[in-house]
Amino acid sequence: MAHALASEIALDADEGRHGEYDLAGFGKDWVDAVCAATFADALRSKRGFYPSCKFVIGGGKKTRAKYDEELLKHLTSALRALGFEDDRGASACAECQGTYKYQHDTDKDLKYLHVFPRATHEVEGGEGEEANATKSPEYRACTCDLDEFEGLVSMYTPSFSQQRALLRRMKVMEHALSALEQKVIAMETLSDREQTMYDSMIDVAAKIEHLQKSLDDMIKKGRLTKGEQGEIVEDLQLKLEDMDLMIKEARDEGKSKKVEMLEQKKDLAQKKIDSVLAKPPIVYTVPHERELADLKKELNSLKKIVSESKGKLMSGSDAAKCAKIPALEERIHNIENSEEKGWFEDECRALLFPVVEKKPAKSASKGTGAGAKSNSGWLTKASTGGSRPKAKAAAPKASNPFAMLGDD
Repeated sequence: MAHALASEIALDADEGRHGEYDLAGFGKDWVDAVCAATFADALRSKRGFYPSCKFVIGGGKKTRAKYDEELLKHLTSALRALGFEDDRGASACAECQGTYKYQHDTDKDLKYLHVFPRATHEVEGGEGEEANATKSPEYRACTCDLDEFEGLVSMYTPSFSQQRALLRRMKVMEHALSALEQKVIAMETLSDREQTMYDSMIDVAAKIEHLQKSLDDMIKKGRLTKGEQGEIVEDLQLKLEDMDLMIKEARDEGKSKKVEMLEQKKDLAQKKIDSVLAKPPIVYTVPHERELADLKKELNSLKKIVSESKGKLMSGSDAAKCAKIPALEERIHNIENSEEKGWFEDECRALLFPVVEKKPAKSASKGTGAGAKSNSGWLTKASTGGSRPKAKAAAPKASNPFAMLGDD
């Protein structure tokens, strides 16, 4: 049964299908066997396809008896033993390989564990794709020396979310490098592309350790946005649920020392939650936010003139206005694609820049009219009252929107 399921998963990945698999009747031994046979090594899949496995692990009253009540614990334990990590935001993409997430579908009254396996693709030429891969932030991070890496992290991933996004990608690179090392040990011949990658990676494990320490430091110092706080707390609460299951199992087995150890871990996790929530969230501001909004507003009004004048002779004044369209588009493109905003900012935008409801406009005498200051892109820390603090007017302009952040 376990072998048949492992073969089905491998076939689905090879043929480019995301699969759903029902684990009714599966116990710990079968779960361990499936995971070992399926996820210990990368699954072969079509180029550009990253498989996902949707395991049905429980349900409501009508289906509950079909499933081992500790199936979630068995499955997550087996996955963690293979280096998989819990990631509530994971999806079927290159960056989320080696992760899993839990879901309770209340509409169907079913419980799922989504697993995103590591995948390997057949090499088919793809010179353009290879060139793009070598320009990626994670490739640059993995191939520079350690001192340069620390500088890149400080400059281009100043937020918790950005550093975690980089860490996730670098772990994928580390796993790929480990697979190449195994081939070298087995005296297998590497392709030119594999050899280039193998020769170019520098101190990847040490860099990953540096990132993990940096993330821990940010949590301790409270350098988290409200969105980041919420995500961390949710992750920790899921770990508390896992530990509750493990404590119950240890008590049933009479393992008092294991219970004590797990209780201590649970206490530390709860203290971490309390610590995260006790600190006021920081607030990041988007660099050039006001300028970008004004540029887009002007561009849209000019495009409206162009649209309304189709089939008609445009007036001289309108033609002169619309001649600015290429310059406006170029400026907007340069702002939106500037390295100044750092790596993965678009990916992390929802956590870094939460949508704030517009407040009624104040009178011009209070400094909110045409003479108001534009958004500087500085980072500020929220006050204990929860109001958004103002940026420091005398601070020098930084090349990075987060560069003004110092250690607390």
